[in-house]
Amino acid sequence: MLETTQSFHRELGVKSDPILYRYTYDWLFAIMASEGVRHLQLGTFFELYDLPDIFFTDLRHKADSAGVVISSIFTAHRELGGFFRDDGPGWEDVARRRFERLVDIAGLLGAKRVGSNPGAVLRDRMASKSKGLQTYIKHFKTLMHRAANVGVEWLTIEPMSCVAEPPTLPQEMTELMRELDAHHAANAKTTARPGFCIDVAHGYADVNRNVVCDHMELMRAALPWTCETHLKNTDASYDSTFGFGAADRARGVIDAVAVRDFYTAHAGELPVRELVGYLEIGGPKLGRDYSDPNLEAMLHESLRHLRATWLESGKPVAKVARTVQIAPSMMCVDPLNFQSALRQVESLGVDMLHLDIMDGQFVPNMPMGLGLIGPLAKKTRLPIDVHLMVRDNDFFIGELASLGVARISVHAESCTHLDRTLSKIREAGAIAGLAINPGTSLDVLDYVLERIDFVMLMTVNPGFAGQKMTPASIRKIADCRRRLDERGYRNISIEVDGNVSFENIGPMVAAGADCLVAGTSSVFRNGASWAENMKRMNEVIAAGLRDRHAVLS
Repeated sequence: MLETTQSFHRELGVKSDPILYRYTYDWLFAIMASEGVRHLQLGTFFELYDLPDIFFTDLRHKADSAGVVISSIFTAHRELGGFFRDDGPGWEDVARRRFERLVDIAGLLGAKRVGSNPGAVLRDRMASKSKGLQTYIKHFKTLMHRAANVGVEWLTIEPMSCVAEPPTLPQEMTELMRELDAHHAANAKTTARPGFCIDVAHGYADVNRNVVCDHMELMRAALPWTCETHLKNTDASYDSTFGFGAADRARGVIDAVAVRDFYTAHAGELPVRELVGYLEIGGPKLGRDYSDPNLEAMLHESLRHLRATWLESGKPVAKVARTVQIAPSMMCVDPLNFQSALRQVESLGVDMLHLDIMDGQFVPNMPMGLGLIGPLAKKTRLPIDVHLMVRDNDFFIGELASLGVARISVHAESCTHLDRTLSKIREAGAIAGLAINPGTSLDVLDYVLERIDFVMLMTVNPGFAGQKMTPASIRKIADCRRRLDERGYRNISIEVDGNVSFENIGPMVAAGADCLVAGTSSVFRNGASWAENMKRMNEVIAAGLRDRHAVLS
């Protein structure tokens, strides 16, 4: 049953780093209980990778007895960074073995998330960064399968604050996640999802300490993949990090209320309905009689501040009414002011950008070409959804493979070898969609369901904006949803394209549409601002979801 609304909750947790080599987990569990905090993110330590399984099963039992959930495990150092080392043999193998062990430990603990920062490129070998990143991605993809096998739901990455520790900047973050997303989409039943564990105190300052991207910009870029967060404070150049005591707040730049409000406002863009923020501090100077005892007060003070700000008494903080994605059709904007229009569209909170590529043969129009997509992918943080309306699909897929697009759909009517063409989309690292014209039977789906991630139902005849929806469109959406569900393909989503108007959106969503290609009859409709149109779209989407819920109930 699909609910029309889902409660979005923030939860508070603690990363265990500060107790290492000075206090027991029992000691930390008691502090957590006194503050009403139940989520633990286990931080790694040097001996962790060699401890026997029984250590972790015992720790899980202790946590259960204390009312603590070990919901995540995350590295505390750069100990998995060997994928980036090229200064001697053995580094890659050691990193792989440790990563495998970390995943297996997460399974023993019952943790649903396991992650790390990828590692660091040696400063005197920066030319090796690209090779190191590809090595990391290769291993990460196979580890996604291992994680799923032990019950881990998310394999997470922490974007860092320097170019030697990728990913750092928004474009780098987006490109990495698009590739990992595509692998998950192609292997959804056998892989853990890739996601970000975002440190709210990470931003990027250059060699002169000029802030290029602040923490809020990086949080925004990571939204579609953020499944957990690290909560800590930092200074104006993202140098030192610390907690949320009174003195820390006076010198720090991280406003927990602003971070809370940001995630509340953008809850509909997150991939999770419960976002755990883990207090991550190193604590006082380690190994001093005058400093170690101060840790208890530091934890209490920071946790109490976060309970009053991040948690706001731990109550549900927002209702996410939209579970339907919006993809504005960029052929509807003014081509002479494309970049300005792009920034306006990005500010609306949409999910992706829809681009139509036509060849003048399959459809009698050619509004956009391949030359636009490469520069656009470098300028936007949003996924790009390409709809091919062409005769030679394989040629265009080959051209798109290196341009960083997230989704490619091809028409059943134009593919000579449909199975092969759909396979090429996934081989190119993109999510594969099958587009179907209004007069084409849904029977064309039956023997390519294993090859597709979404169906694009054309609700007008393709080629031009401004047409009226064909009469059988709503019935066809409902029939398609039923057909997919009955064959066991509930994970395949339905995108609709054509006359997605305020009048038609409700019935489309109620019938089963999951993604709406929005154009001149909705988001770009004359007579109101794009922001006002977007607000109206969300309202009619919510109404459509309520109708869908009523039918399914």
